Amino acid sequence: MKKYLKLLFAAIFATLSFTLVSCGDDDDDNGALVGTWVASYVEDDVTSYTDEITFTKDGNFTIITTEVCYGQTYVYSANGTYSVSGDLKNGAVISFIGMDDEGDSFQQKIVAKVDGNSMYATNTDGDTVVFTRK
Repeated sequence: MKKYLKLLFAAIFATLSFTLVSCGDDDDDNGALVGTWVASYVEDDVTSYTDEITFTKDGNFTIITTEVCYGQTYVYSANGTYSVSGDLKNGAVISFIGMDDEGDSFQQKIVAKVDGNSMYATNTDGDTVVFTRK
């Protein structure tokens, strides 16, 4: 599970009772994050992932990841709170604090940019995953 969680946040930012932190006009922009986002990607020839992350107005998130490897399907989840620092139009830092489905806690930061129905999420290793609004 720890490998999965690292891969999840390496691929996403993947991603908590949280608060949106912003100033002035950024409030409306950061509201663009609220909703459900989906991304699918292939890690190698035998492993594929689909990540679904939901951000709520009150600062909570839920991530559900489906991994398919050699025909076997595994589902992982995590939830918690998030906060946003900056403007999502230009790239804001999203800080996650949560717990995975095995009871392990984690903290993670990503940089996310929202452009219409697309969210570009970049982790600390520089990997970017494109999410689409569901």
